Amino acid sequence: MERLLDHSSANEFYNSLFIHNQDASYGMDLKGNFILLNDSFIAISGYTREEIIGQSFHGIIREKDLANTEIQFFKVLNGEQSTFETSIIHKQGQVVNLLVTVIPMVNAGGDIKGIVGIAKDITEEKRTRKLLDGQNKILEMIAKGFKLEEVLTSITLLMEDVLDGGLCSVLLMDHNQGILKKGAAVNLPLEYIDFISHGVPVGPGSGSCGTAAYTQKPVIVEDIESHKLWNKHRDIALKHNLRACWSYPVLDNQSRTLGTFAAYFPEQNKPNDVDMIVIEKATYLTSLAIQHYESEEKINYMAYHDELTGLPNRRLFGVKASQALTNKTETLALLFIDLDRFKLINDTLGHNIGDLLLKEVANRITACIRHNDTAARQGGDEFIILLDNITKNKVESIAMRILNTLSTPFYIQGKEVFVTPSIGISMYPEDGHHESDLLRKSDVAMYQAKKDGRNTFRFYDLNMDKQQEEQLMLENELRKALDKNELSLYYQPIIDLQSSKVISVEALLRWKHPSMGMISPAKFIPIAEENGLILPIGQWVIESACRHLRTLDLKGFTFIDIAVNLSIRQFYQTNFVSIVANIIRETGINPTRLHFEITESMTADVQLTTSILNELKTLGVSISIDDFGIGYSSLSYLRSFPINILKIDRSFIKNIPQNKEDQDIATMIIFMAHKLGLKVIAEGAETSEQAKFLVENGCDMAQGYYFSYPLNMKELLSYLGENASLIGD
Repeated sequence: MERLLDHSSANEFYNSLFIHNQDASYGMDLKGNFILLNDSFIAISGYTREEIIGQSFHGIIREKDLANTEIQFFKVLNGEQSTFETSIIHKQGQVVNLLVTVIPMVNAGGDIKGIVGIAKDITEEKRTRKLLDGQNKILEMIAKGFKLEEVLTSITLLMEDVLDGGLCSVLLMDHNQGILKKGAAVNLPLEYIDFISHGVPVGPGSGSCGTAAYTQKPVIVEDIESHKLWNKHRDIALKHNLRACWSYPVLDNQSRTLGTFAAYFPEQNKPNDVDMIVIEKATYLTSLAIQHYESEEKINYMAYHDELTGLPNRRLFGVKASQALTNKTETLALLFIDLDRFKLINDTLGHNIGDLLLKEVANRITACIRHNDTAARQGGDEFIILLDNITKNKVESIAMRILNTLSTPFYIQGKEVFVTPSIGISMYPEDGHHESDLLRKSDVAMYQAKKDGRNTFRFYDLNMDKQQEEQLMLENELRKALDKNELSLYYQPIIDLQSSKVISVEALLRWKHPSMGMISPAKFIPIAEENGLILPIGQWVIESACRHLRTLDLKGFTFIDIAVNLSIRQFYQTNFVSIVANIIRETGINPTRLHFEITESMTADVQLTTSILNELKTLGVSISIDDFGIGYSSLSYLRSFPINILKIDRSFIKNIPQNKEDQDIATMIIFMAHKLGLKVIAEGAETSEQAKFLVENGCDMAQGYYFSYPLNMKELLSYLGENASLIGD
């Protein structure tokens, strides 16, 4: 080196490559002691030249990387060149990640006298890469339905990896109790985890996390030992060498406190600008995860509960009844309650008063039954009650209590409202052994109570056949309806919200009886499902829709698709796929323009459903999930089934924009569907405000009275002709 430095050109070369190199450059002897280093090395390590020269590299390499660094050192001493990642401990204590390239120093005789290395600081690059990879992993966990605790644990482990030396935790806000509860804290000392598991009070002066949750602002405690916020919790923290704590509030999109994210350190410490960015990422991911699972929990709750009253819905009631019957209950009573003249209240006082009345009725009914009984809303102004392990005398007592309680005036928004119930009762085992039998017979008994003057109750007996006879008559008439051409299809247009064009229509079944007039699908379709008539009717619907699709082609409307609803019995018909294939072949339609809509109730058997849907997809048709959010509502099937479209149930649309919760649910469904590559149709759009909300939140399509009422085929052709400029292309 001295010989080289005698020449000015060599000296300039040395200065450029080593002394003035922006990356840390150094030389070591055969023992690994530093003999030469540049200013960049001093800057990157924090040590002075005097503190480093003559010292071994072992003194600054981080312990976890020491073994690999030694291996690379000996490789170079054997004449090899090596490039590898390692890390050192800066004089101030922080970790510095390095990308190192080392080569042997060889003298004129070819002997290795030491090594020369160049080290590039990749701390921020590595931290950014860790954050990005970790964030993607966490988002994937959320999409795949991992448990919230697993997601929060992954967030804390990621941040511990990025914040070298920090131990992280997530606490979740319990708004009812006003405390924070443990969400995730894997590596904190067990005694400290047990301490926070009992709940951290939220308020000013309640440690870092309790204060951060209360003020909704970060609380940075650099020194726990001296900070007044830790007066109550200092001892247990210091006992486990927790000496600094950075606590950040986790908020939702409406600035509601969801919890806190905290990082603890074994020495006094304060965050730098990079640390702040890392913590912001942690709170963002934590907020995203909590809000996602809150929304999913709400959807699942709504799948089993009535939206208006909060009572169990028909689905949950069925589960409870099935459990009671499976457990071989000695006696069981099923009460069917219908409010007398409730329609008159709605018509005279308005639906808002009617809804508030139903909520009050639900509360009073619940107060009349025992804690182990189940009251549910059947629908409209109908309620059903399951009384388990009960005598007939006790049933009479509860029924009378309900009559007396509901007969007391209600006061709704300053109005005095009177309502009376008619109650029908069936008993297990004397009236039946299945829920459906008991429910049907309690319904028959309820109609008898109405006939006998209302505001009373009746037990079912065999003489109550009028309802059954009426149902039998309707069934007989329905069997003739196909042959007599009494059934028809109406079509409701579906609008592309971005272009405002009609791109599809939904086929809706209608029955016009010559003497009874228009009969509601809600009345005859359940009968058809029960007796199997839904199979020939369902086939006729598909055939008619496909013929009408051909008619649309001939009229020049070649870009309009048709969606057909499938019933559960029709869907699980053994030869259903072959029936569809024959219809497509015989009518000659383009199968990509035919859409089938299934309900969430059809998805319980995931394996069978997936098989049928895949066979349908091979025919070229598209699949939609109808009324999403009110049925099975397990998000796992959205990944399993080959579906194209989610239809948001009208119950989530009708109160937009007045109801913030409905807005959040609709927005969440749209966001989730798009993340899964699905299109979204909103049902029941009836106002311009609803349509505007759907457009602004990225909903793809919508249908409802705001755009068009259901139309028969003649009316549809006229509508499409008059709105030719609005037809999709």
